[in-house]
Amino acid sequence: MSLKDKIKRYQLYNRSRKVQAINFNAQSSTLLFKIIPYLLHCNYPDLPGFIDDPDCKFGIYRFLPEKFVDGNLFRRYFPGSTALSVKTPSPYARNPFIHSLKTIGSIGTVAQAAKSDCDYWVSIRNEELGEKAYALLEEKCRLISEWTKKYNLEVYFFLMDIDQTRENRFESSAEEESAGSALKLLLKDELFRTHILVAGKMLLWWLIPPGLSHAEYRGHVKKLTDSGLSMDSYIDLGYLSDLPRSEIFGACLWQLNKALDSPFKSVIKFAYLELLLNKADTLPLFSSKMLCMVTFPELLPADETALEVTDIDPYLLLARDIVAFYQHSETVKRDDNLIRECLFLKALEGMQSQKRSKHLKRTMTIMKSWDLLPDQMIKFLHINTWGYNDLLASGIQVHNYLLSTYKRLRQIFNTVGAEGLEHTITQRDLSILGRKLFTFYEKKPDKIEYIRSLSRDIMCQKDLTFHITKYEGTIYFYAFQGEHTNDTIRDNTELQIRRETNILTLITWLVVNGILQKSTKIHLAKNLINITLAEIETVSDKIISTFPLVNFSKIPARELLKKESIVRALAIVNFHKYRIKGQKELHSTIITLNNYGEHFIHHFTTIVQLRNQFRQLLTRHYVSRWNDNLEIFIPTQPEQYYIEEMIKK
Repeated sequence: MSLKDKIKRYQLYNRSRKVQAINFNAQSSTLLFKIIPYLLHCNYPDLPGFIDDPDCKFGIYRFLPEKFVDGNLFRRYFPGSTALSVKTPSPYARNPFIHSLKTIGSIGTVAQAAKSDCDYWVSIRNEELGEKAYALLEEKCRLISEWTKKYNLEVYFFLMDIDQTRENRFESSAEEESAGSALKLLLKDELFRTHILVAGKMLLWWLIPPGLSHAEYRGHVKKLTDSGLSMDSYIDLGYLSDLPRSEIFGACLWQLNKALDSPFKSVIKFAYLELLLNKADTLPLFSSKMLCMVTFPELLPADETALEVTDIDPYLLLARDIVAFYQHSETVKRDDNLIRECLFLKALEGMQSQKRSKHLKRTMTIMKSWDLLPDQMIKFLHINTWGYNDLLASGIQVHNYLLSTYKRLRQIFNTVGAEGLEHTITQRDLSILGRKLFTFYEKKPDKIEYIRSLSRDIMCQKDLTFHITKYEGTIYFYAFQGEHTNDTIRDNTELQIRRETNILTLITWLVVNGILQKSTKIHLAKNLINITLAEIETVSDKIISTFPLVNFSKIPARELLKKESIVRALAIVNFHKYRIKGQKELHSTIITLNNYGEHFIHHFTTIVQLRNQFRQLLTRHYVSRWNDNLEIFIPTQPEQYYIEEMIKK
């Protein structure tokens, strides 16, 4: 295949990935592939991302703004802008500084989901920018990212120096969305095998055959240059031929960390690490197979069938190799169906949005021919109708897989030896990761425990019914899945989610675990005490608004390295509306959230206890109403004003 044909084949592949993303969500694709690169290419006062500083460097190489965003599309998103007025000087960059803009991750694959965020790999040269211009470009990206939130789209920009990336010494720490010191080569592997070129220069990597040594790679680059290939149209981010085993263990820790929010989404990546670690001392990466599939099909093994370029999905191809590995490994053969279940769940949202797409039908045909569909596919198609216990059982299975796989990998790693580990994951990162894992799995007194769910989004219930009964002098509060009456509860005991002796503990547990959210409709069946449905709804709304769902992967590293401290609290006073005047008791509950992402709940019976707790929150943690991180909720009741005055004293 000639070089020209390879370039055409890559361009067709890149275009088909964009089409896949458009089929999934046309509006978000317009933002991702047109509007966002347009905003990076211009700088104008009434457009998002404007930086009022002449030192701001912006613009994308080889970007044609009028071709990407015509007048109609521009006016749809920026109806009041004067940027295109004939009287306005050109807002576009004369000398662009962004060499290449690429997405990295699931965008444009079967794994793309409605809530998929988008990571942009922004290839720049630090030496062309300087420290100030780099900071200004970073701020421009941040402003654009903030603007996209109005369209319910989360985007992240990673400014990556081309030379540092080529030499595998690019900056990476445990902060925010970054991958940590363990994942530099794996992150580069993910870039190569999953990226979509949005604008700018194509990766030279696509034109260099796999299986070369680094010396041979440099020789091939020289050969391409000598052949007359214009290097101004490409960026050289280096070459990946294999991965040292020492990289894998740290990567396992990171993937386990990322798994805490939606574990089923991390199963494929975690399984990839096990596949790699069970091979030779140096590990061939999956990006090499993608390279063969797209631009070097003639180098595919004899038993590997070349695909139509429009059928190449990096996520599906990786899943095929993983499932094959698990099917042929006696140690983990039992997990191969779990891998297929998680792959199918990851693909479900995309399938739902592309029901009539020819591409979807073709994808399903490929999944079937590659044995990637789960044994109980029909059951998983209707996961939104599953009972709570079925959802929980699946979640526990996934968590157990992740933990047992981690133990297997650790055993393999210990057998091989830990030489080199200190170069792939720092003690700082280990501390951060360990704290996140402890936050999720560790049991503590008065802590609201996290359930081992598939995903808290999946666990959210459309309807919840509270049922209040009394048995042998003790009042019990139940939460049931679905809408029920006192009569139907008796026939649906299997739909019980949880039982507590305190309703506020029950509601907090439901909220923290994502089972009760804003969209949930609450019902009340049997009720033996003086609590109304409206009061349950009101206090639930208060807890939900005070404590949004914790996203573990986004807990700032700096917080996990600090001493544990409370960052937010909610006090609920006299929820049961007991008579207060002339009484010794005042029942209250305080729910707290600490900087590690842990929730605790404490109950008090006197005003003295409550005041002492307020004093501790203020003096030890700087939590108070004046600092805007303490809420006090008193249900409407005859003595509400009297209670408020008691608290103020």
